[in-house]
Amino acid sequence: MKRKTDLNPNQTHTNTSKRPKQQLKTLNDMSAMMDTDEKQAEEMDIQNPLVYVKHLTFNYFEKKVLYDINLKVMPGQRCLVVGANGAGKSTLLRVLAGRHMPPSSCEFSVLGTRAPQDQIGGLAFLGNNWSRTVAFAASNVAYQCDMPVRDMMSKLQKDYPERRDMLVKLLGVDLNWRMHQVSDGQRRRVQIMLGLIKPFRVLLMDEITVDLDLVARQDLLNFLKSECETRGACILYATHIFDGLDDWTTHVMYLKAGKTYGVRKLSEFDGWSARKNAGEHNPLLRTVEARMRAERKEEQNFEEAEMLVHEKAHKAMGPQGGFASGRASMFAAGRMDAYR
Repeated sequence: MKRKTDLNPNQTHTNTSKRPKQQLKTLNDMSAMMDTDEKQAEEMDIQNPLVYVKHLTFNYFEKKVLYDINLKVMPGQRCLVVGANGAGKSTLLRVLAGRHMPPSSCEFSVLGTRAPQDQIGGLAFLGNNWSRTVAFAASNVAYQCDMPVRDMMSKLQKDYPERRDMLVKLLGVDLNWRMHQVSDGQRRRVQIMLGLIKPFRVLLMDEITVDLDLVARQDLLNFLKSECETRGACILYATHIFDGLDDWTTHVMYLKAGKTYGVRKLSEFDGWSARKNAGEHNPLLRTVEARMRAERKEEQNFEEAEMLVHEKAHKAMGPQGGFASGRASMFAAGRMDAYR
């Protein structure tokens, strides 16, 4: 007598044949759910900053270079990092790119991580020192090996062939160029092409367009503007060349001796709007120039005041090398701090 728990062979065969279809349907449903989750995540990312820094202070050994930096960059923003030489622009970008470790005391997030790395997770860093270390020669030698462009980072070029071809056409790169036979400007184009082949969410540029000719630079800026507007990427760009950036820039971050008042909209930056409305030629350049000249004037006044104090101190000294009697009273306590 057959028990009810016994399975019918025909029924077992039927269930086994249906299982792959059910599994396929489940996988398709899971894939659709993952696609939906990714789309929702992208929509959420649009509302969240791609770069967020709070109370960042950074030292090179004993020298403090950045003081209490606060920074928030949202998707679509193209932020200029400007300031005089030595203001800390390159150091800030290198910290954001993961070249230097941020201190644990600050809040720090680039694409959601405290440990960003170039070409990983949507980060791209284009610096002005595309070089390598050569033993017994130098520490910053430009790439001049006898190698065609098509063989450099070949896997990346194979992974994104359409984007590679678009960048080749945009920058005027010849894939048959050999790196030991190209000019500095052509080498810079190759660096930019290789750095942008992989789509980015955050792009950090440090004086990267300095060797490009007018057409190559303008075409590159138009492409980067399109990347921000269509894909929600953001850019931080340190430069001293402001031609053509009035219609490209959305925000400005001004650094002075490692300090900043944060990121401002271009329209709110130090009278830029007034110069723009008055029809002044290249208002961004004039605005930055005026601020830098004011800073330089302040520094000169401070140096002159220090020299004056030093001269008075020298005159107050007696023939024995110390202060003559009654002369020390001419110095206020605050001025003596300069000699401590």
